[in-house]
Amino acid sequence: MAAGQLKIEASSLYLFTSERFGKRLEDNHLIEEVELLGFDFTSASVGSNLFPILSNLEDQLNRIIDQNDYSVILGSSATNLTRDAVRIPMTISVGISNNMTLGVTVPITRQRTEVGTSFNATNSNVGINPSIDNTQQVDDFLDDLASVELELSTLVQGFCNSGTETSRCLEVKNTLQNTQIFHEALSQAYIGFGVFPLAGSDAGNLLQLRLDALSDTHSLLGVHSSPTTIPLATNFISQQHYQELITDPSYGVGAHPLQSWLSPWTLGDIEFFSNFKLLSSENKTSKTDLTSSDNINYLVGIGSLFRLGTGQSDLDNNLVDVGSGDGQNDFEIKLFANLSDADLWSLWLEASFGIQRPTAVTRRIALPHQAFPSSSTTQLVNWTPGSYTQVRFSPRYQLTKELAFSGDTQYFSKKNDQYSKNSSAACNLSACIDPKLLEHETSQSLFDVGGGFIFSDRSPERNRPIEILFLYRKSVWGSGGRTPKTSHFQLGVKLFSSS
Repeated sequence: MAAGQLKIEASSLYLFTSERFGKRLEDNHLIEEVELLGFDFTSASVGSNLFPILSNLEDQLNRIIDQNDYSVILGSSATNLTRDAVRIPMTISVGISNNMTLGVTVPITRQRTEVGTSFNATNSNVGINPSIDNTQQVDDFLDDLASVELELSTLVQGFCNSGTETSRCLEVKNTLQNTQIFHEALSQAYIGFGVFPLAGSDAGNLLQLRLDALSDTHSLLGVHSSPTTIPLATNFISQQHYQELITDPSYGVGAHPLQSWLSPWTLGDIEFFSNFKLLSSENKTSKTDLTSSDNINYLVGIGSLFRLGTGQSDLDNNLVDVGSGDGQNDFEIKLFANLSDADLWSLWLEASFGIQRPTAVTRRIALPHQAFPSSSTTQLVNWTPGSYTQVRFSPRYQLTKELAFSGDTQYFSKKNDQYSKNSSAACNLSACIDPKLLEHETSQSLFDVGGGFIFSDRSPERNRPIEILFLYRKSVWGSGGRTPKTSHFQLGVKLFSSS
């Protein structure tokens, strides 16, 4: 820009994605392919793979049914998920000198996620926890087990008070210990998960057999108050109850519902930038002969950008939310060059490198495929996003004096993010969860290709030169695991004024 020239630019960017460049392990083989965004919320056997907290229920039941490979299966789920965002960056830049330009970009954004999910309990081995359907039955059952423990404790005192552990003493002690393990495991299993083995399921049958064996032992010792029937789930999980497993805090997840989400209009990350022209040829007078190749101009410059973390980062309890920004500061440097025949074509090349500064964020700590992490994993952590490199190449060809076709090719690469414990976290640092799990699948590579049309009228006789552009760009290649495959639509207007 020339000294004293003011440029005001307003653009409307629409971004849409329903897929990502994913990667996953299947049978110990790494598979990298395009996946639907709802992939992590979709499973033919929903269990601890999506709800990590259910692994605690599996552990409790494995203690008493002697099946170390028992897995909870809620049923199957299918989720269709798409995301779009409208971003309106407003930029003001001014020419400080013929070689230097300063400016600021203020973006306003709105995010939307469309979610359609269905759940089917046909292949489930658990149902709605009987502590929900029949609270009194579960309470009476646990009370009966507690009474049995009291009777056995009395027997232990009677058979073991001589100081010598007779065979009878050891038998009563062993029975008491087994009963306590059974009672404790079931007490934990009935609380906090919302599901329990179904009557008639393998685990349900094994639990009843375990109770029968204990009852027989109790009877042989003269204890006849042992319960005879274990309360099992009798109702299959419904679509509503499946959503409650996600939203009800008492079941451990306590997140927003798995449903469509529209954020309010929000301020994004504000950017301050400067560009400095290093080398350039004088702009030559354009010719009327569009086939001329004698009117070659060139420009080489450097730039810098400071991005403030004014945007809203992802919400930790909204599992489908994407924030309006990263909420941390970046510093970016770039090198740009332009070669053109003023009336016929131009080539624009820009390469930038960005360093993203650390900040403190609240995150649920889990692996990427664990779609519904427990709320107990929520923790304040230190987050340092990976540095990034971006290269953009834009050729332009003049169709007429005012209208040009422009190509738009962009390559983006970002290194892994880094996470560490935060000294201000509510947990004691020695007891805090190691947040390194969050680093999985945070590196990104992306290659976009697109193009569009630019109308420009900067004729000297026009009082207010104007430029209007429409560009479309689509991701054609990428990697990383969670890198979105995005379509970009941009409509922009630039107004120029000279003092």
